[in-house]
Amino acid sequence: MRPILIPEYLSEFNCIGGACEDTCCAGWNVTIDKKTYQAYRKVRQPEMAEKLQKYVKRDRKKNDETNYAKFILDEDKNCNMMLDDGLCSIHKELGEEFLCNTCAIYPRNLTQVGGVTEKSLTLSCPEAARVVLLREEGLGFIETEEPKNTSGLMNKVLGLEKYPYFWDLRIFTIQLMQNRQHSIEIRLIILGLFIQKIEQLKPSELEQELPITMQDYLNRLNNEEFIESLKQIKGNLNFQLNLTRVLINYRISGGDISDKYAKVLQSLIEGLDFEGNDDNEVQDMEETILKYQESYQNFYEPFMKNKEYMLENYIVNYVFKNLFPNDYNTLFESYIMLVLHFNLIKLHLVGVAAKERKLTQEMVINCVQQLAKVIEHNPAYLQGVREGMEDAGYTTMGHMFVMISN
Repeated sequence: MRPILIPEYLSEFNCIGGACEDTCCAGWNVTIDKKTYQAYRKVRQPEMAEKLQKYVKRDRKKNDETNYAKFILDEDKNCNMMLDDGLCSIHKELGEEFLCNTCAIYPRNLTQVGGVTEKSLTLSCPEAARVVLLREEGLGFIETEEPKNTSGLMNKVLGLEKYPYFWDLRIFTIQLMQNRQHSIEIRLIILGLFIQKIEQLKPSELEQELPITMQDYLNRLNNEEFIESLKQIKGNLNFQLNLTRVLINYRISGGDISDKYAKVLQSLIEGLDFEGNDDNEVQDMEETILKYQESYQNFYEPFMKNKEYMLENYIVNYVFKNLFPNDYNTLFESYIMLVLHFNLIKLHLVGVAAKERKLTQEMVINCVQQLAKVIEHNPAYLQGVREGMEDAGYTTMGHMFVMISN
């Protein structure tokens, strides 16, 4: 047995198979590990052997055993092993033991911290998104055990010798993000201020100063004057919407957009009137801002008044799954990417609500799931976004404030 840390929601998740409104067998490349690839080459069942020979190809660009081969997708970017009912022919004809690591583990996500395995769910799966986002009581975590030979490959391994304060920072972040005294925007701003403060400390100062600084920022949650000063920070919708337009165009130019995300994107574009005449760009942006403000006040804000825990759960799951704040080169870079994910979700929701003239739980789940599927499974896109923001100089705390603030 091995120790494992999991969110409490994990026991509630079960794949719903053909009843699912989406499929995990389309929209992205599925890699195959070397052990499974070799097993496929030994299959003797004529029909399956022919399909595997035709649609499984070695990926000679990769040198590691985890990304040894891949499935060839059809013209609609669906896996050729998928049956008409949406189920997997490999699972049906050969058994679960013939699934590659990617398919066997999804949508579960495995990481390792200091020798302890962690397992969570990625929200690109609709059922996973429902299980995580709809927990009104918030996300809790438990320690348990599982067999050492449980299938699945580690997505990330974090050594505590290199990141000795990881646990302190993670616990603080989750504790802060689950404090419902204040809006999710206020919580994110405080997190940014905290990270900015921590990065100003010398490594030799951290052991003594980190506990003091964490307690200081938690105490600020009860400081009315401080909170009121944060509420006075003005967002910049022009900046937010221009950045969103750039990111959307960048994503479209990269291709690989599913039909389901295309519908979400089209609703956003129509709802906020993003399709304007370039000759009247200033006027067009003014109209977009007005549509955004109307949708925010009439649909988004009333909905989130009672359902903001859905965004909180998204962020806490993101923090746990991605090993935040040590998932990028610096703490602040990790913070920038968290804010970017949050901002994209928020703007998509406001845009979709503007088009549909309402916002519902189902719309939030669909929007988060489709964004996760399009963005989180494309490291090249996220890398491009990061570099683009750096090139434009959009990586200061001031820019984060105007992205977060309403």
